[in-house]
Amino acid sequence: MRKRSKLTSEVVRKKCVELAKKIVRRQHNYTCEFCGKREPNVKTHGSHIFSEGIYRSMSADLENILCLCFTHHLGGWNAKEPSWHKNPIEMTDWFKEKFPARYKTLKEKSRSSVQCDLSFWENKLKKLQQIWNKLEKKERLVQF
Repeated sequence: MRKRSKLTSEVVRKKCVELAKKIVRRQHNYTCEFCGKREPNVKTHGSHIFSEGIYRSMSADLENILCLCFTHHLGGWNAKEPSWHKNPIEMTDWFKEKFPARYKTLKEKSRSSVQCDLSFWENKLKKLQQIWNKLEKKERLVQF
């Protein structure tokens, strides 16, 4: 039974991460926080600041996700611009300089240990769904 619970927990965690990335992209109006380019001219991604593989409990935290264009998130085989995955030190330096308080908060949070069981992820998913619903409601009101 424990293995099944762990598997279910991971499925819910991944749903949380997917929704958190959608929320961050929408909150930033699908605009790259590094260069300012926006959709539809570029494709934006939700990019983790602190790795979701290492910092599981932070993987769906909105403050741990940036909205970046493809170039500044993953880079390309011939990209001349820095990217989070190809130039992590340079991009981390940029992040620390642009968002010092946010970096400090994330750094402190990364040092704490959190029990990430199924209940944790179910609660996180509910909170993220509430945020998403508010964003959608706000967008519908703006359209009228």
